[in-house]
Amino acid sequence: MASTIDSLKSNAIGDSSARSWEKTVTDVNDIDETFANARDLGQTRLNYSRITAVGELSNNDSYDIYKTSIVSKRGKLSLSLQSGGADDKVLDLSKYEDYINQLKLEFNPEEYYEELKEKEKEDENKYILEDYAPELNVQVYSTDKFGRQVLIADSTAEKDSELYNNLSLMMSGEYEATEGDYYIKVSRNDTVTSKDNVQYAVQLMMGTSFKHDYIAIENKSEDTKNETTSKVPAESSSGANYGTSLISASSALQIMASSDQGAANMLSAGYANLVNIYSKNSKS
Repeated sequence: MASTIDSLKSNAIGDSSARSWEKTVTDVNDIDETFANARDLGQTRLNYSRITAVGELSNNDSYDIYKTSIVSKRGKLSLSLQSGGADDKVLDLSKYEDYINQLKLEFNPEEYYEELKEKEKEDENKYILEDYAPELNVQVYSTDKFGRQVLIADSTAEKDSELYNNLSLMMSGEYEATEGDYYIKVSRNDTVTSKDNVQYAVQLMMGTSFKHDYIAIENKSEDTKNETTSKVPAESSSGANYGTSLISASSALQIMASSDQGAANMLSAGYANLVNIYSKNSKS
């Protein structure tokens, strides 16, 4: 069942001790959706900040582009994406699955290893975003020394390609990123039409912990409301400035609904199986 941006936000039932900040950014449609007009999500810093953008692809809105500046020299970058259509997969049941697998391994190891082989075959053919954003594609760009955007990760790339493997590494929190400007492009895939509205949340973090949650909520532009195409983008927030008022930590946006932060963190738990996909591809 399709969700709304409010329902994506309502999944933020985490018990995080991080300070949380929120701002709004205004959407830009079609011909004005460029790297130059990307919504600025602010800085990403190693073991310091987690950045989340909640948005929607509406009519006359083929894709959204966001920007973040990594200010740490080097570190492991995590990326995750969830669409509103993945509501039924919000809860992380991995702990229960692990328990069941332990029982199978103890009492029926042959069946366990047979199921493991079958799962590996399924994972090889699974769309990389199938579990949490089945309607979407995502591309990540870095910036070279001349200020040009360079594609470094792509969900639509061939499965044995560097672009695909880089995205797998990002989604498992193992991609080695360096200082600079990065862009995230979110678009529909061919499972939905250009008329279908798709809500989503995209999240970035560098390292394994964070002290600050920065949450950007995308507002519809007048062009979306009027079903026209924009010519001059309008921003409701300037640059990467977040509001100075704190929102409660309990309402900080976390994509996985759980009081256990380890289970709730979609940056790792939701995509743990991608580590196996990458490992298998890298050996082939």
